[in-house]
Amino acid sequence: MQLKDIAWVFAENVAKYRKKKGFSQYDLADLSGISRRMIGHYESKGIIPPADRLQALADSLDIPVYQLFKQPGMERNSETDISDIDPRSVKKFRDILSLPADDRNDLYRILNKMLRKNQLEKQNREALNAKALSAKALNAKRR
Repeated sequence: MQLKDIAWVFAENVAKYRKKKGFSQYDLADLSGISRRMIGHYESKGIIPPADRLQALADSLDIPVYQLFKQPGMERNSETDISDIDPRSVKKFRDILSLPADDRNDLYRILNKMLRKNQLEKQNREALNAKALSAKALNAKRR
């Protein structure tokens, strides 16, 4: 799924959950501290807000943030089921959201570097395993 598709799923969900609660855009704006104009942009232009505003929207709608991105009919067999996240991780995520934007961005950069490093190490291990298997198969053929 491309980012623009995710943005439209988000837009539809904001409107759906707002209406489900019986809120107008003005009501949601008052509850979330986000301007009515931005609520309108989120719903009609497929704009995804920063993490702190995502949390404010979710809190105002009494739903977890992931619900704003959940596709209709999306099964629970995804790679990581958000409901299985341990409470400690959820608390850390909330702590991260409370950081100033610059600190959050620094943290995201560090996480991205760690994740890339881990992914490269995994690829290297897989390549070494594949090389070892092909060498083993070649040796078996020679015998």
